[in-house]
This record gives sequence, structure tokens and C-alpha cells, in this order.
Amino acid sequence: MTDAIRLTVPHARAYYGVIRLVLGGLAARHDLSYEELEDIQIALEMLLTDPYAAGGEVTVEARLGDGAFEVSVGPLDARRLESELARDLDAHDGIGLRRLLSAVAGGFEVERRDGGEWVRIRKPLPAAQVEHR
Repeated sequence: MTDAIRLTVPHARAYYGVIRLVLGGLAARHDLSYEELEDIQIALEMLLTDPYAAGGEVTVEARLGDGAFEVSVGPLDARRLESELARDLDAHDGIGLRRLLSAVAGGFEVERRDGGEWVRIRKPLPAAQVEHR
């Protein structure tokens, strides 16, 4: 079974709680652990920060099924996003976007659509949760 949600909100910090609430509801419906949800929310928080804003609204698409929790966010500013992802992240640079996304998600990819860049985060579900469905 696959569940999918698409939510468009103003690209403003005041609405990030709404996004977290919706994702939390979807995660709870499928018995995702708090740690798995927190990983996705950390990645989203980083992507939703002002440097990556491409306009007045942001859309978050969440899909749970096929053994993974996938979240796409966009449109984002292509120039800033590509610059950050291309940075050479050695130990002295701290935790940049590429390192953060690699650490908290099972994978991510950037795709161009709807007038900007979108980032899709994929968090694999533990085998026991997949079999439970």
C-alpha cells in the first residue's frame, strides 16, 4: 500500500510546523519510529531554510510505500542548491547540506521541475516494518 500527500504552504518559518505535523501524521499511520521521522524532519529543516527559497511558496510531497519514506521539497533556488551540494566538504567545513542529507537519508537526488530544483529524500524502512504492511 502506498500513501501520498502533497502540501503547498508559504515559504515561511511559521508554516514549517504544519509540514512537520502532516509528515508526523503520515509516519504515525505507518508506525515509523521517532528516529526515522526525525531524520526526515532534520533534512527538511535544512532544505527549507531561506538560502534555498526560490519563491513565496514551497511544496512538500510525501510518499510512504515500496519499502521507503520519500519526501520531495521544492521548488528551490537552483544556483544556491547546486553550489552547496558541489562544495568540497572536508572535516573543516562542518556539516553541509550534502553531508547532512547523506547522513540522515538512505539517498537523495535533485531534479528539475516546476521552475526550480527539487530535492527528493529517500529513507528506507526497516525490513520488519515493510513485512508488517
